[in-house]
Amino acid sequence: MSLLKTKAARTREKQLDSLNAWQGTLFSALTEFSEGQPEKRIRTFSQSTEDDLLYALRLLAGIKNSVVVIHAPRGCAASALFHQAGSGRGRWIVTNLDDRDTIMGADVKLRKAVKEVNQRYKPELLFIVSSPVVAINNDDIQSVVEELHEELELDIIPVYVTGFASHHAVTGYDTTLHSLLKYLGGKRGVHQQDNSVNLLSVAENPHDRHEAERLLLALGLELNTLPDGASKNSFLRAARARLSVSLDQDAAHYLALCLRDEYGVPFAAVSRPAGIGATRCWLAGIGSALGLEEEAQRLHELESEKVRHSLGDFTLKGIRVYLALAPSTAFGILELVEELGGEVIGITVSRLDQLHTGALEELSGRHPSLLIHVADGQPFEEVNILKRLCPDLYLGDSLHLAQVGRLGIPVVSLRDTSVLGYRGVTALARRLSTALLNRSFGEALSRTPLPYKDGWLRRSPNWHIKKEVK
Repeated sequence: MSLLKTKAARTREKQLDSLNAWQGTLFSALTEFSEGQPEKRIRTFSQSTEDDLLYALRLLAGIKNSVVVIHAPRGCAASALFHQAGSGRGRWIVTNLDDRDTIMGADVKLRKAVKEVNQRYKPELLFIVSSPVVAINNDDIQSVVEELHEELELDIIPVYVTGFASHHAVTGYDTTLHSLLKYLGGKRGVHQQDNSVNLLSVAENPHDRHEAERLLLALGLELNTLPDGASKNSFLRAARARLSVSLDQDAAHYLALCLRDEYGVPFAAVSRPAGIGATRCWLAGIGSALGLEEEAQRLHELESEKVRHSLGDFTLKGIRVYLALAPSTAFGILELVEELGGEVIGITVSRLDQLHTGALEELSGRHPSLLIHVADGQPFEEVNILKRLCPDLYLGDSLHLAQVGRLGIPVVSLRDTSVLGYRGVTALARRLSTALLNRSFGEALSRTPLPYKDGWLRRSPNWHIKKEVK
């Protein structure tokens, strides 16, 4: 069956056997995935984490000339404030459902909101984003879309997020990308190819996206970047591209899959370009797919020489590093840390699934006993691990970095740090050097006690991770 015929994308659990709770070695993780469907775990105690609604709003904030109607109580729209403040982008309103609306339905409120926001902003695209409340009361969003699409002569796109169908917030990306292609991708089944190349960039740091665009333009390619900074026409054009290439296979997996299976656009399976070696492989994979092998190699030699010159004598030799990042970023940064002479002693990733078996196989051959911890938004487990391993440096992108800093460990946040391509290597090296040379902030922060009692921290880090009983 066509992927895009359904109302929303399947969850990551159903697509890829994704795990959100696990702890062990790289070798044991590889063994479990190699033997078939991994055994599911649950947490008997779990701290808060992001959900698919937050990820959907994050992605939609980057679509040009669009506006979002969040069909929800106003509390569900709080994250839109964060994305707007952080990026300066995104126009949205919330229907502000109350108790009566959740019981009787709120179709009338939704119609009124769509008409008002269209009159105010005159957008090219209008998104209606559902919420956990709407998923429960089952408001008929589709009828509103079909009615007002004709009346307003406007592209109205429903995005059916639920907040509870999946343990993985990245499902929000899949659901949003599903709707974007379903309504904007054009007729499916016939691939009318042009000369453009799709650069799949999903909620990337703008500096990282610009670095990737710089490198691909240097190869003489005609680019179509989406969904970051995309317009309505970007998705129609994506269906005609000669190739798709991603910056992050995790985030862009569903988009690449739909473009390949629904529109016939081939996909270059290349890893995240974090580090000199990884960027070389990224360019080589693209060059091989497009017959530009020699051009890609020359570009790598030129750019890598500039990076080595800018790094000078910087090294991480003797530095023990802990990583807490999204999977593809973590595996890429691990390679970069080793390129710079450091040693990674443990990893926390937000999820683990079939997309990562290749990386697990490659890394377990070199580091079979390396600890890998699967958790999203579980600072208690992470702090417990860090107290036992005592790393010299911590690299992460979570919202609980302050708790890690209370351990006195130098912390580098990668949430707003450029890490991709050749310029990303230089930018990250500067951040690492600053963190290692200036330890006074970490020392001051370490005088603030942790929020966990000693009795809790005496338990093993995976105390609350149990095998699911069926």
